[in-house]
Amino acid sequence: MDHSFDHFSAADFLLSDDFVSHHLEPGPETAQLWEQWLASNPPNLGEWNRAVHLLESIRLGLDKYAGNIISEEAIEALLVRIRETNKRTSRPVRTIGGTRWLAVAVVVLLSGLFAYWWLKGRDAESYYASRISNGRDHFTERVNGGPTMQTIVLSDSSVVQLAPGSRISFKPVFDGAAREVFLSGEADFKVVRNVRKPFLVYANEVVTRVLGTQFKVRAFDKETKVLVNVASGQVSVSRDAHARGQDKRRPVTGLLLLPNQQAVFSRQSAEFSKSIVPEPRVIDVSKEIPDFEYDAVPVGEVIGDLEKAYGISILYNKEQLKNCELSASLKTETFEEKLRVICTTINADYQKLDGQVVIHGGECR
Repeated sequence: MDHSFDHFSAADFLLSDDFVSHHLEPGPETAQLWEQWLASNPPNLGEWNRAVHLLESIRLGLDKYAGNIISEEAIEALLVRIRETNKRTSRPVRTIGGTRWLAVAVVVLLSGLFAYWWLKGRDAESYYASRISNGRDHFTERVNGGPTMQTIVLSDSSVVQLAPGSRISFKPVFDGAAREVFLSGEADFKVVRNVRKPFLVYANEVVTRVLGTQFKVRAFDKETKVLVNVASGQVSVSRDAHARGQDKRRPVTGLLLLPNQQAVFSRQSAEFSKSIVPEPRVIDVSKEIPDFEYDAVPVGEVIGDLEKAYGISILYNKEQLKNCELSASLKTETFEEKLRVICTTINADYQKLDGQVVIHGGECR
């Protein structure tokens, strides 16, 4: 198959005639060609899968998210091709028949095999071991072999809660330009602020950089993903360009995370994704926060209270909801439950996208 696919993004695949033709009208020959290409290009699996899901969303009429990836003109062109395909086939392409199920099964099987081969190839030396190998004599290493969290106080008074089965290395005194630690496993960090000396955590090809904040990093050697979860402050995460096996031709990309946001890094595709943490918490209880008691209060004010308390951006049509009011007590509800109450009241729905909440629709009488 054409090697020009080797560095394709999801958008590139959606604009590729070969890719779209295969997924609209798959055949045994094209299935074999794509299977062989994926088997020889594991790093491309993430973008390929993303394109598959986006194309399926467009086929089902859920093309709003795809609009963030490709232009409206490209989406319309895909819809035209989908309609033409529907006319040529005896059954609508929207349904997933035997051939489509086979294609999905192939993707799932390949994903599992790639993960196995990928991890097997790193058994010889982990990222953690290779990163500290040159300066091992200068580091202090702590290993948590017990069943409970282990508390470690660093020389700058930053505190690390090291999870069972994890290890961390650091200098006894941070005498360099940065405070660097190396993690294998999971740990919670509460970092003392120092604008002149950033705090860096190296874990499985990911560098987490902060000045002073509270966050969690999960990066076990045998896992294919790295998780960074922010409780307070701002955190930047990026790929470690100097890690073994990284493609030096690829630009070093990263994300800025705010409280109640998390980043997931796929070690196979070397791509980041950002989302809201599973259970958002009020970001600073020491400051004045809303009491979440409402009696005929404009919905815009209620949404503003949620943004202030949880630090999460909520997008909605202000003009459409300007006359909406809410009467409810939301003191004990979780963030997710508060959103559901608001959306049920105004007959709307919501989705979480790239670390934000987007409220769709809504009407008031």
